[in-house]
Amino acid sequence: MCFAVYIGTNEKQQISEWKENETLIYFNELTEDDQIVKKKFTKANVYYVGANTGCSCGFAWEIENFSDPEEQESKKSPQKLIDFIKEQTKKEDLEFYCCWEGDWDDKTEENIELNIHDVSLDKYYFMEEKRFIVFKQQE
Repeated sequence: MCFAVYIGTNEKQQISEWKENETLIYFNELTEDDQIVKKKFTKANVYYVGANTGCSCGFAWEIENFSDPEEQESKKSPQKLIDFIKEQTKKEDLEFYCCWEGDWDDKTEENIELNIHDVSLDKYYFMEEKRFIVFKQQE
């Protein structure tokens, strides 16, 4: 079973495919199975977001691994996700949700607002299952 990461935006995102050893982040339309997650969002467009692993599991990150030489490749997709959120929040609020595949309809355990500029791979990383996050638009 894999993590499933979803974002909600007003702006449409480009749908793309995962390519082994090339892709750090990609966006897909919701499938029939995960369509139910859409009810958690207020934004017009909700997407499944995948990482270098071909699923969302590549976004999992442990801060204590930041300086570990063997974990440097593992930083790339989480950092690309942070960079995407930073760019998107220049235009609008962004909604974010993570759960295990199959847990799409489970109750959200926490709702929070975050400033993406408070997030970094070495100090604070935000990914926790069943947590709904609104990343506020940055001026």
